[in-house]
Amino acid sequence: MNFNLDLVLAELADLAPTARHRHDSRLDLDRIEVFRPLSVPRAESLFVIDADSFAALDASFAEAGSFLVLGADAPTEGAEEACAPPALYVPAGDALPAPGEMLARLLDMRTRLDAWSEALLTAMARDAPLQEVFDLAAQRFANPLMLSDATLYFVLVAGKLPEELDDRLWTSAIATGACPIELCMEAWAAGSSDPGAQDRAFLMDNATGDGRSYLVRNLMCGGAYYGCFELVDVNAPFEPADFALVDYFGNLLSLVMPRRSRPEPTEEPLGPLRDLLDGRSVRPQVLEYALRKAGWRADDRFFVARFSAAEAAEDAGARGQTVRLVAEVYPLARFFDDGPAAFMVARDADYPLAALHARHAAREVDAGAEPRFRAGFSSLFADFSLVRTAADQATLAYDLVDDAEVGGAFGSTLSCFYDDCWFEDLRVRLGLDTDAAWLLDHAAVALARADAEDGAAYVETALTYLEHGCNATRTAEALFIHRNTLAYRLKRIKALSGIDLESPAAGNVDLLRVFLSCKLLARPGRST
Repeated sequence: MNFNLDLVLAELADLAPTARHRHDSRLDLDRIEVFRPLSVPRAESLFVIDADSFAALDASFAEAGSFLVLGADAPTEGAEEACAPPALYVPAGDALPAPGEMLARLLDMRTRLDAWSEALLTAMARDAPLQEVFDLAAQRFANPLMLSDATLYFVLVAGKLPEELDDRLWTSAIATGACPIELCMEAWAAGSSDPGAQDRAFLMDNATGDGRSYLVRNLMCGGAYYGCFELVDVNAPFEPADFALVDYFGNLLSLVMPRRSRPEPTEEPLGPLRDLLDGRSVRPQVLEYALRKAGWRADDRFFVARFSAAEAAEDAGARGQTVRLVAEVYPLARFFDDGPAAFMVARDADYPLAALHARHAAREVDAGAEPRFRAGFSSLFADFSLVRTAADQATLAYDLVDDAEVGGAFGSTLSCFYDDCWFEDLRVRLGLDTDAAWLLDHAAVALARADAEDGAAYVETALTYLEHGCNATRTAEALFIHRNTLAYRLKRIKALSGIDLESPAAGNVDLLRVFLSCKLLARPGRST
């Protein structure tokens, strides 16, 4: 790859060189040579030259070539002539290499840069994931490197973060997966007169007000904005060489971003599902063809999830980030916008609903993780023409995520499943809050009265026993009581009400009616 004086300045930092040139991130040098009497001016060459030869340079070199001057102190600022060539001055000293030795050192630098560039280009040529490309790119940077679009691609740390670091944006980026530039849009906008159209690296100095700065490079192609990536000055101050490498890497990424950028979750392969979700009718043949084209079958079992970020998002960009993050976890699903939230249609064969529900019930929550998403899940369906019904179920479950009785969580998602809250749907549709006396089983009412008089928990015990499939062990565990205590309560329930939960067939007990009655009676505020 080409190089510039800023990269040479960084390479020779141990020799304390002084720069007398205009810093520029362009890589416009492609040749290194030791200056000799027969050398000719060449704009793309870096000449390694001793102090005496530099002082006697022909005027033709003033605008052709750059110079690394060995054994000379730099002229004071402003003392050099306007037409002086770009130069680095390396002071005299015992450690000063001879011109030939310096040439070898710089050629080694060039070889390392070429190897890095070749690795990046090779990875891109074989269509490697952007994560792998960024792993390679990070090898040249001391600071953390992040890639973002209007939302998030990912956060990649290059180097070790100091343990004492407590940056309100950077640490939250690690925890939430949100790139800092998305959390400080005002500072980003202030970093340039037109930050969205800037095609060169620019600095957001002290962007967060706590001393942390970001080096930003947009990814532009054909006038279109494909996102950006950043460095944050966590491990080391920014140097001019960072600008040069950032711009070079940005130029490479701009070549592949239109092809390699993460695609928006598309609705096209299942367009008829969009129509059904919107309440429009779709002919069965059209739906079946669309499903088959997408690799699905008409008799596949499926479910619908409605989801959003844990915190309500005001703009479409933030909502799009949520969809992308969920799409990473469920790449085989299809996603559809639903205003402040989104719908996900997924096949049970790809993502078993029972497994998701089991995690929800077990509350498999990531240790110390803040909730990032809210999601409501429908029941399983085997007829895609009912996708609107499934979406309605998912919406009801989504609205009950915070209900302590039916809501739960898994991973970093607050969740609720329709199969756990179907009774709430039934209650609303039948108006059971206003008049449920006609449904209540008189024996269950007797239990509720006994609870009120004795301070017992017979209704709760009966309800929990039925909810756990009449399994004594699981019921005792759910109620945190001994199995002997449960056995006693079941006998008391039978004695008080005649409801024989252990042998319902023998006692001609309608378990569904008892269950619904107990469910109603157990609701807060329900009088008997």
